Formats: sequence, structure tokens, C-alpha cells
Amino acid sequence: MKSKTNKMRLGLLLSTVVLFAGCSADYTKISDNRWAGFKNWTKITEGKTATGDTTGFVGNVHKGRNGYRDVYVNDIGAKTLQGSAPYNLPVGTVIVKEQFDDLKAFKSQKPTDLTIMVKLASSKTPSAKNWGWIAGQNGKVEQNNFCIGCHTIAAKDDFVFTTGDFLRKH
Repeated sequence: MKSKTNKMRLGLLLSTVVLFAGCSADYTKISDNRWAGFKNWTKITEGKTATGDTTGFVGNVHKGRNGYRDVYVNDIGAKTLQGSAPYNLPVGTVIVKEQFDDLKAFKSQKPTDLTIMVKLASSKTPSAKNWGWIAGQNGKVEQNNFCIGCHTIAAKDDFVFTTGDFLRKH
């Protein structure tokens, strides 16, 4: 009986290890080349402790107030995003937000999720319809009303919260 109980405990332990190992993102499996190499891009949150809710709008998204986030931008949009307002990012800009559950995960660089924005079209004034939104590293680029709903608050900054002006203030 004791051997059977130990085997059950071992099985449960191994299942738990596999489950938690799967929580950390594996970026070797990103299927879209537009953001596959994002870890080599400009990290616009470099040197910043990216947590809390400085905008007052995070709520429970992007790991919430207790989560940590790193934000990357590709070369197409880096200069514009790091500059000053007004922001109207060029077509082809990709912004990746890497999300961590807590400080421990952030310090060990063990993210659990990505959200991505892709600038698909341009206009003289920023429009949410110019952006595609992706939840997860292999999600589909789409017009996501949930994302648009929150990002409309940042409409004057081309629907992006983490801009050069924002980072200089926080």
C-alpha cells in the first residue's frame, strides 16, 4: 500500500512540475516572423521597474497591478516610440509586451504571456483600425474589441501607453 501511495505522490509531483514548466514561455515556437525575434529588439522599458498601474487602467489585464511587464518595439517603430508626442507610428511597427506573474518571475525572466500590437495601416490621425492585436505568442492578428476598448484611452498616443513621454514621467 505504501509503495502505491508513493507512486501516486511521485506521479502528482511530476505532473505538477510539467504543468509549471509549461507556464514559462518558449519563444522558439513563435510562428509569426513579425515578432519571432523580439528579444533582440529595443526594450523600451530597459532600466524601468514595469509594474503597478501608473495609468489607472490595468485592472486585471497584463497580469494586473502585481504583475511585471517588459515592452519591446521593432526597429521600424523604435525611434518614433522613444521620441516625443505626437505619436503616429509607422506601418510595420510591432510592439510586444512580455508579462510576468510577479517580482520573482520578473527577476528570473520567466514570463508567462505575451500581448502584441502590429501597425497594419496608416492615417493622418491615429485610429484603432490601423492596429492588429494579438493575445499570446501564436495568436491571430485581429481587430480585438477588448484590446481596443482599453487602448482607446491612449488614442492621442496612437493607442500605445508605453511611449517615450510616458517613460520619462514614470
